[in-house]
Amino acid sequence: MAREKVPGIVAIFSYLDDICKTVETIDKRRDFDGHEVYSHTSYHELIHLAEDKYGSSEVKWFTLVGALTGVCSGFAMCLWMDYDWPIVVGGKTAGIYSLPAYVVFGFELMILLGALATILGMFVMGRFPNPKDTVLDPRLSDDKFAVYLPGVSPDSEQAKLLKDLGAEEVYSTTGR
Repeated sequence: MAREKVPGIVAIFSYLDDICKTVETIDKRRDFDGHEVYSHTSYHELIHLAEDKYGSSEVKWFTLVGALTGVCSGFAMCLWMDYDWPIVVGGKTAGIYSLPAYVVFGFELMILLGALATILGMFVMGRFPNPKDTVLDPRLSDDKFAVYLPGVSPDSEQAKLLKDLGAEEVYSTTGR
């Protein structure tokens, strides 16, 4: 499902404090509906602002399901192998009596499947990769932050406010 390209403005910021102050300000205003914020990496400050607006991320449920699947399959694999090919040591019968030795396998599979499920969750919830999506500004992958506001011209009141909030550059774009 490709998004329609909507012309708008892009405001480039250099500092985290400026983008945080800007996001706090424009989230309260109705004339900034539909804005998107871009960052080159993850910052706790921006994550907290996003959680305040949208709620917490759903990726944690992918991690939980993957980790529980891993720990259960680790213990199940060991029990199954122990019943199928028992190694009786010291007269100890196979199965549940050897449970402490299975903790290592359960832990390792918990970490493995939890990590893989987290990566899958990030791809699914972030709708990534999207080959039809375009790069808004190449500087955003290096060290800059941006706010994209669709349907606004560079000489509007919103563009002036973004400049006043610390944007080093505000320019028009054909959309994303």
